[in-house]
Amino acid sequence: MKLGSEWFPVIIGTFVLSLISWMNSILFNLPILFDVGKVIYFIALVIFIIIFYGWISRITTNWREDMENLNRISSTAFLGVILFISGFFFMTYVEINYEIAYALLVLYFLGYSIVFLVNVYLGYKLFTKDVRQNEISYALLVPAIALSANVILSAPLLPPSLPFISTYFVKIVYFIMLFSVGITFFQVIFIGSIAFLSHVIYKGSSATVMIPVGAASILAINVLVFPSYNYLHLFYFPPESALTLAIMLWGFEMWNSLVALIIAVKHIKDKPSLTSWAYVFPLAISSFSDFMLYQETSLLVFKATEVAFSLAIILLYAYSLRNTIFVLKNKV
Repeated sequence: MKLGSEWFPVIIGTFVLSLISWMNSILFNLPILFDVGKVIYFIALVIFIIIFYGWISRITTNWREDMENLNRISSTAFLGVILFISGFFFMTYVEINYEIAYALLVLYFLGYSIVFLVNVYLGYKLFTKDVRQNEISYALLVPAIALSANVILSAPLLPPSLPFISTYFVKIVYFIMLFSVGITFFQVIFIGSIAFLSHVIYKGSSATVMIPVGAASILAINVLVFPSYNYLHLFYFPPESALTLAIMLWGFEMWNSLVALIIAVKHIKDKPSLTSWAYVFPLAISSFSDFMLYQETSLLVFKATEVAFSLAIILLYAYSLRNTIFVLKNKV
């Protein structure tokens, strides 16, 4: 069996279980959940190695097919996101020093290079390829989301969070973070509008309805990080303004999440496929933004939504894992 880029969400979905374990260990002061998250993290790394090896070992003709399929091109951007997440959890679960910090900075630049190149290539194909209707879906937003997902690794790695990275590289990475948010914002508007019309008219995969939640959430996370840029004395973004904008984006997250979850329940008996993983990772990004908003405001509504989404993620993970096992049985 050949593994394509559509299998990368399985890896991210497993990392998501580590994320919710870590977040809830902090919210409820339960060290056992921290340990559970650490174990899941290393399991996810093993799954990544297996799937990545299967992906890079495929024959050339399949690579060419992938590079002509817009959805598979989009899924390739998950590779960069996996590197961002891996680096973030390494800092979370393993002690970090000067050498490790710079090794993670190299990982950051590698991950960003991947998602940026995939993003540009997808744009090129959208403008030059004869696009089929079944290729237009919210899945095309993945490279845009992945571009701003660099904040997952960059924000906790840079000062003022950690002191290891020099000011020279801090300026470069902060510029990349701002640069990426601008691209993501406009791509979400333009590509998202096309995908929305396509889905409403032609009723594509129900799971992809959750992806705009991830788009709004990753923008909210970036906005909440904006005040940390003040560290350089080149920018100034008031924390109150960041919080205001993030809560506005949170409102859209809630609406879209509720719609998507209702649709998920309605389609629970659909034929099993890997697309169900599209429910998991956007909800995880939203859960993380709720976690950050709770830390900023201490408002219980954000804690409640984080817990509710954590439970939903566990159920959706179990459902997606069941679908994946079914797909594997049919392909082996």
